[in-house]
Amino acid sequence: MKKIISIVTLFLFFYSNLQAEEDSKDKNREERKIQKEERIRNNWNRMMPKQNKIQFAGSMGMFSGSVGWYYGRKNQWETDFYLGFIPRMNGEEGHVTITLKETYTPWKLKLNDDVAFEPLTAGIYINKIFGEYFWNRLPEKYPDGYYFWAVNTRFNVSVGQSITFKLNKTALYGKELSFFYEFSTNDLYIISAIGNKSISVPDIVGLSLGIRYRLF
Repeated sequence: MKKIISIVTLFLFFYSNLQAEEDSKDKNREERKIQKEERIRNNWNRMMPKQNKIQFAGSMGMFSGSVGWYYGRKNQWETDFYLGFIPRMNGEEGHVTITLKETYTPWKLKLNDDVAFEPLTAGIYINKIFGEYFWNRLPEKYPDGYYFWAVNTRFNVSVGQSITFKLNKTALYGKELSFFYEFSTNDLYIISAIGNKSISVPDIVGLSLGIRYRLF
């Protein structure tokens, strides 16, 4: 009888250990599953646009709007994709523009709990214009070397400032609303001004105004 009890006790001991191991494995699998889902959710959230901008001028159309992202240790970097338009003027057709822009803000001055000032923003962007009169390769009607640049694509640089107002952090109001201005120029203007004393800085620099809305 004692031998039977010992065998049953030993069996129950091993069975409980095996069951504990299985429970531990199930728990670990569940934890790994939750962690994986959390990583996927975080990656997806990072991919979602976090801000929108509306801009007037800036060599990307009369008006343009964007979706974009801000990131970095202090959210000092921004990447924006713009869609703009040049309206019909002087009998010529209107044109659509696209722009990819990177902006860097080295520091931000907090004026109070709800207002901050960005004394310097620096940007670099590439802009492309679509339309019959804006081409990428030299048309056959021009001799070789007549133009050495593509008419429909420009590389631009900009500097500016902005002021930011905090909003109620809810899905209804969003996070921040900013107003900014920038001075910008492009590669063609700079090349044209080099060695040409008749071209001054105001001739190659333009002013643009914009609004930035951060969702979250």
